[in-house]
Amino acid sequence: MASLICKGRLDFLSGEQRAELSRHFKKPSKTAMPHQLVVRLGLEYSEALAVLAVLEAEGLCENQLLIYHNCEPDVPAGAIPYGQGFPNLPWVCPLCEKSVEDYNELSFDVIATSMHPIEFV
Repeated sequence: MASLICKGRLDFLSGEQRAELSRHFKKPSKTAMPHQLVVRLGLEYSEALAVLAVLEAEGLCENQLLIYHNCEPDVPAGAIPYGQGFPNLPWVCPLCEKSVEDYNELSFDVIATSMHPIEFV
């Protein structure tokens, strides 16, 4: 099990929150999205994003930027590696096959997938 030392980077996490994250990520291939961490741990959205960013920076998770299109706003239409930036326009939605010319037609979220069991210490 990989250990993530929170001191100095994720100091806002309480012992209880670190324990809950450890329980969640006790097996590889577990996923987490910022809004899930907000609800589960009582974090601010920016804090949840920070947790996921640190996990990827440490090589413990692979983060992806989920792409949503207005045609089905609750269903991801695509995903690209986090940190790659936004998709190039025009972008063709695989759900409706429409060519998207404006970012206002898209929304985004982040999902992290753990590569190892993780203990938050």
